[in-house]
Amino acid sequence: MLNIILAGLWGYLVGAIPTGVIVARAMRGVDVRTTGSGHTGGLNVTRVAGLGGGVLTALGDILLGALAVAVARMVWSHPLAGTVAGVAAIVGHDWSVYIRFAGGIGLAKLTGCLLAISAPEWWLMALVAVLIALALWFGLIRFVRVHRARATILVMALAGPLLWVLGFPLPVILLGVFGGIVVIIKTAPDWNRVYA
Repeated sequence: MLNIILAGLWGYLVGAIPTGVIVARAMRGVDVRTTGSGHTGGLNVTRVAGLGGGVLTALGDILLGALAVAVARMVWSHPLAGTVAGVAAIVGHDWSVYIRFAGGIGLAKLTGCLLAISAPEWWLMALVAVLIALALWFGLIRFVRVHRARATILVMALAGPLLWVLGFPLPVILLGVFGGIVVIIKTAPDWNRVYA
């Protein structure tokens, strides 16, 4: 039980590092929380600091998610240590202790967590799963004309079932289910958001 608690604490503290806030301040001297959607993820940083800032933020968040899970899997012996660290990293990203519990949505963080927990045996399949989810999200927005937040919620509701259909082991499926739930909770207030 102590292993799980420590893995969760580690995951939260790493996931809570506010990449988007750091990038936006460094590149434009702006607090990303005060503009656009107010979220600290790559999409809102793109609005403030351009595409380069958005990509840098997304990559940083992916790497932090992967770091949280990879270290937890190496240090703590419990089979669900990586899962707990991953979900905690997404919670940390969404409600960061470093920035008064503000944060992003957690999609890049979830991506990094899934890639790390799937390595090395399932890494390629995890990448396929992420690409399927991204294609579904884009298709819903572009062709079906579903609202962005609603498309995100729908895709996250399907994350666990998609991983199960693709044959992933239980720790990965649980990360998809519970990580998806965290993203849904954070996205729900944007249900009716009007995007510029």
